[in-house]
Amino acid sequence: MQKIQIQEGLPALKSGEILMTLQDNQPQFYAYVRDRIRVQNAQSRYTLSVEEWQSLFAGAQFWIYEPAESAEISPEKDAEYYGWNHK
Repeated sequence: MQKIQIQEGLPALKSGEILMTLQDNQPQFYAYVRDRIRVQNAQSRYTLSVEEWQSLFAGAQFWIYEPAESAEISPEKDAEYYGWNHK
């Protein structure tokens, strides 16, 4: 994941990126939705104006969120598995 500061965060959000921080060892995510910043974690979800977000998180370090890629299903392994004759 790429670490960025708040100055780089707003342009990244406006370009469609999702940012992440750790608050009390829990991930917190930020997204730009309809001219506001959506803040979401396991316990809550709310929106802030851009000015409020910049004021509240001025000292935070952000990471650009990159979801883990799921494993591709292999047609060869799938055919082999279902080709077994179970007794």
